Amino acid sequence: MSQPQPGSQPGSQPGPAAKSTPSKPTAPAVWRPSQRAARLLTATICAVVPAVVFGAWWCVPLAAVPLLMLTAHTGTHPKRIRAEVDVPDRRCFEGEILTATIRLAADAAAGWTRQEYLPPRSRDDHGFGGAPAPSGVTLESLELTGGVITAKLLVPRWGRWSLGAVAIDVHDTAGLRLTSLHADLGEVEAFPVPAPDETTLAPVRFPDRFGEHSARTPGEGVEFIQVRPYVFGDRQRRINWPATTRRRELQVNTFEAERAAEAVVVVDALSDLPQPPDPANPRPRSTLDTAVRGAAGLAQAYLKAHDRIGLVTLSGRVQWLTPGSGNGYLYRIAQTVMDLRKDFTYEIGGLSRVPTRVLPRGAMVYVFSPLLDPGVVEAISELSDRGHPLVVIDVLAHEPAPTTGAKPDHLDALALRLWRLDRQAVRFVLGELGVPVVTWDGIEPLDLALAPLQQAPLAGRTR
Repeated sequence: MSQPQPGSQPGSQPGPAAKSTPSKPTAPAVWRPSQRAARLLTATICAVVPAVVFGAWWCVPLAAVPLLMLTAHTGTHPKRIRAEVDVPDRRCFEGEILTATIRLAADAAAGWTRQEYLPPRSRDDHGFGGAPAPSGVTLESLELTGGVITAKLLVPRWGRWSLGAVAIDVHDTAGLRLTSLHADLGEVEAFPVPAPDETTLAPVRFPDRFGEHSARTPGEGVEFIQVRPYVFGDRQRRINWPATTRRRELQVNTFEAERAAEAVVVVDALSDLPQPPDPANPRPRSTLDTAVRGAAGLAQAYLKAHDRIGLVTLSGRVQWLTPGSGNGYLYRIAQTVMDLRKDFTYEIGGLSRVPTRVLPRGAMVYVFSPLLDPGVVEAISELSDRGHPLVVIDVLAHEPAPTTGAKPDHLDALALRLWRLDRQAVRFVLGELGVPVVTWDGIEPLDLALAPLQQAPLAGRTR
């Protein structure tokens, strides 16, 4: 599989085609006096009031000009106005800039005076707009050229994000009447950028499926094992003639079978803590960001080796994707991960049982977790009891800092010591289960964290 890079189009892969937001049926425009009409009316009143109250009739001619502009020069205004939103790329990688185009059309001459970007708003229990919600989209520029508005939006983080809306003020040809129009930009899916990884760990037992890994069982492969006596049914091309000449009986070469590996990546989304920023990478970082990017990099490495890989996400509910392979499977995994983040909203709830059918027998299991939720440790213990070779990747690579604005004292040091002891206790429990735990901060390549485990195949816990 070719390695996806930021700037490529995920929408070109198999799956639902990305569509632009269709224009909604237009309602009759509701017009109101503009600021220009209010200024002219104010000038008229300021000229007429002194004449009536104080008898200064010389002020009456001063009111003639603004009054004539209000009554005679009415201008034309459209009855219906339409805004067509076009966002060509509804799918992108995090860190890319999207371009949204809004084309304005009306059934009569009109002018466009002001446009303003409106960030997404949160929804209350009744579905009405509330306070502005934290958005994963940043406005870069907003330009108006004729009847076309071009908005450039930066998507710095993976997830499903609402793009917000653009408010446009429309006035008539005289500039005395005004109406407002809102153009909703819809949603966008930002895929995580896979972490650099070329390491795929090999289990002891491979499934009976042809692949590119050398198994320890004899079969049709290229890795030499030994020379043995000829048995009826062996292929003639396997005969080792030098050994046959020395031993004066037919000897054949045996090779290791080539098998495909199966792996399942488990992403813990029950906890999401911010991580210190990376000076070399401006993308936001948290434990969930690190876990998802690492899972994408690991999936990409397995698919590149023509292996099968699946995904399980632990959040308020357990979601999974059965192991598969192919060029477009990485984007299916990314689509499954999208359900974890929608405008910074998360599902809460208990951790249910990991389904058995998504975990093939003998499959490698990688767990990306900060190891903060006790339910995740129980899930790891359950997976270990099933006999799967397990690797836990701890994505919490920094220690908690003291309270902001307070000087560290002995209580802070004691709390930090207790926190370290709790982390050591969790690692001890996993070590007793025979589960290796590696730490990865998301900055260095994932290969460096998994390199110590490459020396020997991982064997699952015997039941």
